Order: sequence, then C-alpha cells, then structure tokens
Amino acid sequence: MFKKIIYSLCLLIGISIHSQSKGISFQKIDLEAAKAMAAKENKLIFIDLYTTWCGPCKLMAKNTFTDPRVGEVFNKNFINIAIDAEKEGVNLVKEFKIVNYPSFLFLDHTGKLVQYDFGYYNAEQFLGVGASVLGKVSAQNNKTLDQVKGKMVGDIISNFTAKDHLGKTFSLSGEKEKLIIVFIRGQWCPYCNKYIETLQNLSPELQSKNARLVIISPEKPEFIEKTINKTKTGYTVLYDEGYKIAEAFDVLYTPNTETLNFYNSRLKDDFTKSRSDNSGRLPVSATFILNENKEIVWRHFNPDYKERASVEDILKNL
Repeated sequence: MFKKIIYSLCLLIGISIHSQSKGISFQKIDLEAAKAMAAKENKLIFIDLYTTWCGPCKLMAKNTFTDPRVGEVFNKNFINIAIDAEKEGVNLVKEFKIVNYPSFLFLDHTGKLVQYDFGYYNAEQFLGVGASVLGKVSAQNNKTLDQVKGKMVGDIISNFTAKDHLGKTFSLSGEKEKLIIVFIRGQWCPYCNKYIETLQNLSPELQSKNARLVIISPEKPEFIEKTINKTKTGYTVLYDEGYKIAEAFDVLYTPNTETLNFYNSRLKDDFTKSRSDNSGRLPVSATFILNENKEIVWRHFNPDYKERASVEDILKNL
C-alpha cells in the first residue's frame, strides 16, 4: 500500500512538472543575468511585471502562461522572467512609468525597450503580442545595405564581449587603450584577406600610440582559423556570434536575394555554415577608432566592400 502511495505521488509530481514545462519557463534570475543570457543565446527578454493583489495577473499566470503554444514561442525566442512590481521591480516601475498591471516589458539584450503591453490576454491574443514583438525586431534586424549608416563620431559604444578562435574572451569594458575596430565579411572574401595583410603595416605603430587593433568576423572559430592561416595576422580576431557587435555599430545588413543566391551557390558551405544563422546577414566592411572612453573619434564607412580605410588615415586619426 505504501509503495502504491509513493508511486502515485511520483506520478502526480511527474505529471505536474511535465505540465509546467509546456508553458512559459520563467527563469529565477534578475534582469542583469537575463541580459547576459539573452546576449549569449541571441534572444529577447520578456518581463511579466505583476503584483500579488492583481486579479488579471493571476489569470495570466493560470490560463495564458501555462498554454503549450505560448510556452513554445516564448521559450524559444525570449528569456522569460517574472518580477513583483512592489518588491524587486520597484526600479523598473519608475524607469518605465508603470501604472497598469500586469505589465509586459519586451527588451533587447541591452535592456532597451522593444515593446510594452499591459492587461489580460488569453493565449491566442498573447501569441499575437509575441508575434508583434518578433516581427518588429525582425524588421529592425533585416536592414538593406542602403539602410545601415554606421554609428557616428561622438557615439559611445556600450560594452560587448566575444571570444576569439582560441576561446579567449574579449571584453570592451576591460580595454584601457584606444581601439581600432575593423569589420570583415569572412575568410571567403579576398578583399578582406588582402586588407588584413595590409593592416600588418600598422603593428609597429600601435604600441607608441597606446592603441590596439581588433578584427570582428561574423564567422565561427573554425572559419576564423582559415582567416588567420590565409593572412598570417597576429591581431585578435573575434567571432561576432549572433551579430551583436555588428548591430551595436549599426553595420549589419541583409544582402539582396540575387547576391545571396550568388554567395550560396558559389561559396556553398563557406557561406551557409560559417555564421551563427542562415540569414545571410553581413557587416559593412567598416573601420572605427574608439578612444579610452569607448567613444567613436573617427570612422571609415563605405557600403562598397572594395573600399577600406587606409593605413595612413588610421594612423593620422589615432
């Protein structure tokens, strides 16, 4: 009898856990941890801002957040956290001027607001809210070449982290010297490889100018290895996983269909499998100089990948 009771309890617990796993999986982390996770996993952040006395908040938790369809969409695309507005969410309430509950904040990995909603939604309606957010971000992330303008002189670049081909982590906030940030399209691009070779002429001058040159590639580490082997460069080459750095500098674009078809057919795996997704997005081959405060003090931005910043101009503006 005792064994049957234990078995029944285990079965009920198992059913309960399985049921919960079908809905939205809320992470028990704070916003800073959610931002780090969103950046790493290339996701957005969804915050359910609730109060303990709010009836619609309880209905959302009971009826909407537990829906399997909602769970599938939100767990795939968002880092989900639920925050009590009257406890750990007090600063969020002030920052976003929240007066209605439940409130729903959709943020990017930097904490920037993408969309705000509030009130009770059933599962079908809330799926529409999620689709609206994802559609908005997709439109922002799929700029054409003529829509990207690059960050301007005077802009401050927020911190980013990335790993090189050896797995060593680079953090912008940890750099104390001036930085030359160079974007390349990949090891398959002969213009990029030639340019990296040319940049070797800068190397003897960098130490005296308290500067460091960092190359940003959208390609995975094994493809970065090819870049290094082809160019014999000694500079740091970072893998821009999820295109986070290219987005931060506003150099990320989606080539037109004709160009994408050409790259896919001509380059095959060197193009389709080299990056973190199959969107075909690429960075403009731009160069930026950042001072010690991470402020852009000079830039070379030309949508034509054949046109690159000259060594002379870089040295002159360091």
